[in-house]
Amino acid sequence: MNETTHNDISDERSLLLLLLEHQRTAFRNAMSGLTEEQARSVPSASEMSLSSLLKHVIDGEESMTARVLGTPRAEGSDPVAAWTAAWNVAEDETVEVLLARLDRAGRTREAAIAAEPDLGRDVHLPADVAKWMTPGVVFTVRFMLVHQLEEMARHAGHADIIRQSIDGARADTLAGGTAWS
Repeated sequence: MNETTHNDISDERSLLLLLLEHQRTAFRNAMSGLTEEQARSVPSASEMSLSSLLKHVIDGEESMTARVLGTPRAEGSDPVAAWTAAWNVAEDETVEVLLARLDRAGRTREAAIAAEPDLGRDVHLPADVAKWMTPGVVFTVRFMLVHQLEEMARHAGHADIIRQSIDGARADTLAGGTAWS
C-alpha cells in the first residue's frame, strides 16, 4: 500500500485514501496474532466473527471499486444474495488468504481512485442496489468513496469489539498500534 504520511495530504482524494488506509490497518491489527479458530469464533452477542466481518468488508470494497470502474457484478444478479454470501467464510479462506485479498482490494481501489479524473462523476447504481443506499443522493465517485470509508470505519469498530471479546486486546495497540496514528 501507499506509504502516505500526514504531510502528503494535499487534497481531498489523498485525505480520503489515507483515512481508508487507517481503517484497513485497524482490520489488520484486529486480526494480528490470532489462530484460525479464534478468527472464526463468535465471542460476542453479535453473529459476526472477525473472518466473516473481514470478508464482508472486502466484498464491499471490491463491489464499490467495480462500480466506480464500470465493471460491477452482472446486472440482474441478486444483490441481497451477494451481500449474504459475502458473510460466509469458506474453509480455504484463511486469515492469510483474506488479508491478501484485503491488500489486493485496497491496491485496486487506490489505483482506480488515483486514475479517476473527477470525484464528482456520477456512478450508475441499478435500482435494486440504489434502494439500499441513502435516498435522494447522487451516487458520485466521491459519495462511493466516502460511503466505503463509513462502512470500513463502522466495521473496524465491530472488529475491535470482537477482538476484545476474544482476548482483551485492542486493535489500536496491536501490530505496532498504527490503526489511528
